[in-house]
Amino acid sequence: MRKLYAIVCLALLSNAYKAQETLPYYQQYLLDGEFLFNPAQYGKTDYVQLNANYQKQFIEFSESPNVQSLGINANIFDRVGAGISVFRDAGGPISAGGISAGASYFIPLSSEGDRKDQFSFGTSVSFYNMNIDYTKINTEDGYDPLLQGNEGNIFMAYANFGLAATYKNIFANVSVNDIALTNDESIVNGREPSPIKFFLNLGYDWHVGDNMYFTPSALINLNTNSTRTIDYNLMATFFNDINSFSAGVSYRSVQNRFDSQQLQIAPIVKVRFNKFMIGATYNIGLSDIQQYGGNSFMVGLGYNFDNFINRRGYRY
Repeated sequence: MRKLYAIVCLALLSNAYKAQETLPYYQQYLLDGEFLFNPAQYGKTDYVQLNANYQKQFIEFSESPNVQSLGINANIFDRVGAGISVFRDAGGPISAGGISAGASYFIPLSSEGDRKDQFSFGTSVSFYNMNIDYTKINTEDGYDPLLQGNEGNIFMAYANFGLAATYKNIFANVSVNDIALTNDESIVNGREPSPIKFFLNLGYDWHVGDNMYFTPSALINLNTNSTRTIDYNLMATFFNDINSFSAGVSYRSVQNRFDSQQLQIAPIVKVRFNKFMIGATYNIGLSDIQQYGGNSFMVGLGYNFDNFINRRGYRY
């Protein structure tokens, strides 16, 4: 009974935390989903880029958290990009969903083709809704006033801003996400908006031959609740003019004002066949939670369409 109680509490707490933060981030940004968290990445290539991800967390739970996202972005004219994405986050009695849309502008940093050296900035607006079905919650005290009712909905609108740059195989990105546009007081009707998040991403494509390069990178996620999550990534990519294969690993740790913890290590593979991409990660948890809930995994799919929106192409 104690084990069952721990599992149920763990599942509820995990979902309650995630449901406050719009789209939870895992390794989407390593599976061509950078634009999901940084609007400056909208239209960073000459293709119309479609990206879809599915994340399953705590695979041992029957109603474990799962997240799906679908997004598309493109260069729509001259140096202007645009994108839109939707997501759903569900598990147990809590479900959430949202939509984001925005635009970006690019400035070339060199005369080289393939848009390898460029700087961009962008902004987007996100609309987010969370639903709590109280009828799915079984408690010892059925008359707890905090758990009365049938359903509860929370709607929020957010603004997001981002900067991105690539130059001589170095890439750097900064974004500020979840700036509340509604319910932006410290506490509104007993609720407070989710914390503002700051993403900082830095990496380098180190070419060691004509058909191979390594990519060490790091992503730092800071928020106004004084929590810092850091990903350390290392990927190796083998490629030719059409196809590529990448494999690597991501290590994640978290620290707040009270404690620090190693969260997970995740092997990653990504294969690109011409314009089609498929990738996957398996998140091996490093905390005691995994002995009850199990690990998690993510699958990503993508396709690069020829740009039917802006046939004239990017303006250098």
